[in-house]
Amino acid sequence: MLAPNLFACVPRRRVNKRTVQETLTNDKWLEDIQGHFSVAVLSEYLDIWALVQEVVLQSDVEDTHKWRFEASGQFSTKSAYEAFFNGSVFFQPCKLIWGSWAPRKCKFFLWLVAHNRCWTADRLARRGLPHPEHCPLCEQEDETINHLLLACVFARQFWNEWFSGFGLQELTPQTDNVDFYAWWQLSSDRLHISLQQGFNTLVVLGTWSIWKIRNDVVFNGAAPRINRALLLAREEAEFWMLAGAKDLSAMVATRLPN
Repeated sequence: MLAPNLFACVPRRRVNKRTVQETLTNDKWLEDIQGHFSVAVLSEYLDIWALVQEVVLQSDVEDTHKWRFEASGQFSTKSAYEAFFNGSVFFQPCKLIWGSWAPRKCKFFLWLVAHNRCWTADRLARRGLPHPEHCPLCEQEDETINHLLLACVFARQFWNEWFSGFGLQELTPQTDNVDFYAWWQLSSDRLHISLQQGFNTLVVLGTWSIWKIRNDVVFNGAAPRINRALLLAREEAEFWMLAGAKDLSAMVATRLPN
């Protein structure tokens, strides 16, 4: 609403009876304003006054209603629904995350990845907390979430062997891929639409496996092993398919890595 505070000062009985013509003729709308005038009301009053002075009534033209959320001026349920989201921020990776089949905890993890809210070394360091000096999986670079899931040599080797089991090795991250979600979106777009949901589930599963291996290394002192990560991903995939991941079942069938 353009002037909610000013509108609240107009009695409901006046609102229900006044026509636009009656309201604008001789500035009748001023008589309808009642009650205490706060700073917000006065500010909105001045704004409305400036707008109303530009309106010129044409007595020989019939009033029409134009729905401003449609170019045609005609009301539609679709445009009314979309109007509720005016001013909202679009979350780019939403379809990749929420459109895949995966347990909620895994989707929530990917949501944290998208917002850089995972407790990797860079985030721990910014808060003065103990953190690994280098990536726990490769011990070569500083650990960030994009490095851990995409640029790390361990991660790239994992993705290559994981995708090779499904004939998707051409989608393995390359050295020039530096943003996890940009790589994921580009890779998904390269596939036929019938394969995209299955592929997105594979990525969620692979990402979750890398994160679990990373935590095993950090908290339990385990050695980072590709075979262990692939075994973990394969076992998890079997559980997901039993739980109803139909697109994953159709995509992998008998092609799980050995």
